[in-house]
Amino acid sequence: MPKPSRMDVPIDRIAIILVNWNGWRDTIECLDSLLANPLHGMHVFVVDNASTDGSCKHILEWLAQPARGENWSEFDGVGRISGQLPANPICFEVLDKAGTVIQGAESPVVSLVHAGGNLGFAGGNNVGLKLALEQGFDWFWLLNTDTVVRHDTLPELLLRAQADSRCGIVGSSLIYYRKPDYVQAMGGRLNTKTTSVSHIGEGLPVTELPSDGTEVEKEMAYVVGASMLVSRHFLETVGLMQDDYFLYFEEIDWALRGRPEFSLGYAPRSWVFHKVGASSAKVMSEFSLNLLYRNRLRFVSRFLPERLWATKRSLAFELFRHVLKGRWAQARLLFHVLSDSLAIEKSALKVKELNNDYRTS
Repeated sequence: MPKPSRMDVPIDRIAIILVNWNGWRDTIECLDSLLANPLHGMHVFVVDNASTDGSCKHILEWLAQPARGENWSEFDGVGRISGQLPANPICFEVLDKAGTVIQGAESPVVSLVHAGGNLGFAGGNNVGLKLALEQGFDWFWLLNTDTVVRHDTLPELLLRAQADSRCGIVGSSLIYYRKPDYVQAMGGRLNTKTTSVSHIGEGLPVTELPSDGTEVEKEMAYVVGASMLVSRHFLETVGLMQDDYFLYFEEIDWALRGRPEFSLGYAPRSWVFHKVGASSAKVMSEFSLNLLYRNRLRFVSRFLPERLWATKRSLAFELFRHVLKGRWAQARLLFHVLSDSLAIEKSALKVKELNNDYRTS
């Protein structure tokens, strides 16, 4: 009897969720690779976080007539629907965040969803997750818009997820788009002593990627958010992402909330080429730094309260270094964060107590 192909993995209904904010060029390239090799039961939700660059118009025009973009790189195993002849229109619908159809087509492949505001990474994904849950999907692939994927990226994720019923979230091998010989991340680790996070395998040559993800999984504290396949059981048990983070730390919060019932998985042969930061690079640097500092305190308050004072001391030392180097804007920003630390902690603990607000039931 012939051995089943990895492309023949048994699948259920799969929702792929992309969150777009002023990044239609990246989103279109991501869609171009995703739709080149669609799996049965696959549907793409593009959640637009109130873009101001005409993203929705550009995405809909591309769906009506798929065309190759400028300066796209070529990778082994990455297909392009725009390169298929004829390049037929892709059926789509346009929805609001409640799921009301604004513009519809029969049997749409892509749903463009208006979020109604800039809800951040977690909030935008939650809009897509709610809609997909209501529509009965079984798997939910959260994928950054600044990525392209190979034809076997999703099947590899599904194989790993279906191999273990305890596996709630599975991650991919993230490869630098502009340095495709090197790994960005295989997963994320947490140092509970310093409360710092880092990428497993960062800078590793792709030739040294493991064939089996067991050792990486032992070290993983979270799945890096650029590619996360989530099971319906995980969502119904743990709930949605906590959107008070807006950006940064939401993936590790989600993973830790799933413990100990759920484990994390890593699919080494699920390759995702990631432009790294393109989807958030348009955010002002001070705004990003503010979120990074505040969310570190928010996360530590919820999960590592015994390390809270040590974290504050670490941030105070960083403030001192900003002053010494004359980085006054960063110093002022961090001073305000530390001044607001008590309010941040209270807010974080209130959300933790009201965690059922993030449940899907």
